[in-house]
Amino acid sequence: MVTFRLVSAMVIAAGAISCSLSRFAYTPCTTNKQCRDSFGWGYVCNEDRLCADVEPIARCAETYPADLLQRKQDYANGVIIGLQFDQTAFEAEMNAAELAVQQVMRQEGLAGRPFGLVKCTNESNSFLDSLTQDDANEMVSEYLADQVGVVAIVGPATSDRVDSAFLAVEPYGTLMMSPTATSPSLTEIDGARSTYDDPGLLWRTAPPDDLQGRVLAEYAISEGLNRIAAVYEEGPYGTALAVVFRAAYEGSGTVVDLLPYTAGSSASLADQVDSAASANVDAVLFISAEKDDVADFLQAAVDSSGFRGKRILMADGARDTSIFEAVDGLTSAFLEQIQGTAPSPAKTQVYENFADEYRSKYPNFDPEQTPYTAYAYDAAWLVIYGAAWAHYNEVSMTGLGVARGLRQLSKPGGVTIDIGPTQWNALWARFREGEQVNVRGASGELDYDPETGETSAPIEVWGVRFGGDGYQFIEIDRFNP
Repeated sequence: MVTFRLVSAMVIAAGAISCSLSRFAYTPCTTNKQCRDSFGWGYVCNEDRLCADVEPIARCAETYPADLLQRKQDYANGVIIGLQFDQTAFEAEMNAAELAVQQVMRQEGLAGRPFGLVKCTNESNSFLDSLTQDDANEMVSEYLADQVGVVAIVGPATSDRVDSAFLAVEPYGTLMMSPTATSPSLTEIDGARSTYDDPGLLWRTAPPDDLQGRVLAEYAISEGLNRIAAVYEEGPYGTALAVVFRAAYEGSGTVVDLLPYTAGSSASLADQVDSAASANVDAVLFISAEKDDVADFLQAAVDSSGFRGKRILMADGARDTSIFEAVDGLTSAFLEQIQGTAPSPAKTQVYENFADEYRSKYPNFDPEQTPYTAYAYDAAWLVIYGAAWAHYNEVSMTGLGVARGLRQLSKPGGVTIDIGPTQWNALWARFREGEQVNVRGASGELDYDPETGETSAPIEVWGVRFGGDGYQFIEIDRFNP
């Protein structure tokens, strides 16, 4: 939903913009880039082919600092980052990313150079406009890249939306850093090999699902689950993870029945859930990144006698307490049928430092709510680190320069830098000298492969229980890459 506070901010912003338009009224242009080259970020070529201030939109009404758009002149040389998710479904991750920008600004930015954040939501919301979520996803991505002129975007969340968002912003040279998209199909979307000259502009802090799929399969086999019905959303995430799972699972005496459904289609999902309920299988595997679909699946399973006695396996998209809170009739016995997998942040001091400040700043959220709050925090800090490299070692602040900086963060044996504000000055001092470092994040070791540009992480097998404080996830087993 859109709040009165957001609407008010948008109206105030629009008023400020109309007052300052005359400064650029006689600067002719044909592209937004020409205006940004002349005046900096936040300037566009309007319908009269003259440079003007960017118009704020309802989907991107929040910024940090709050007056970022109204005082662009004070942030003229700023490093502006976009943040775009479904704000209703992924507010916890958005909070974590914003926290990183707030922390670096408390350290006076980059040697006095400020950072700013423009926050956008890609949710389907009739209070904002009539766009579908897929259309909104592409629209806000292009708005951030081509109109605001951000150097990088943190987000979006799901693999299919990362795919389409990246294709929308690639022509503008904008770097995209997703903390949650795990599809293996994204690895080669910006090139099969990462080099300094061509590092690629699509990065992520979460590991691709090659390992998670194998862990799911190994766990199922170890539990004696010999026949499984896999219900999964068709698309880069669901299809790719199902394929990896099947390849690792099927063998002598083990069979998986693949039951794909159309993401967001209640009828398609219901048909495949009915098929799984009536199937003669030991377990049902459900894979979706859409939280509403996960909740609908669980509700159908609770209500169906066909799921009694069957194990339920799930992936990282289901490890979110808000999903279980949306399901009626969950019993302790039913919860014990459920196990899932997800990347698992190591509970190091870096994580605890992040978690403590996160809880203090956002008391209504818990960093344990999803597995990806720590990955979102790391994602924003890595963009900041990449910007520090570009500041000292590149001609200008671009997505390409930030990507080159990301390649300087995983040097074996290099000086270890803990992500967060404490060692920020040590990081940029190293980069000022052209040195590489080895970073350690809230989500764990961020060791990017120099060839693929991908990282890896431990995978946990989780269960879910209901306690006095609500739903809680427990670790059943842990697999290291």
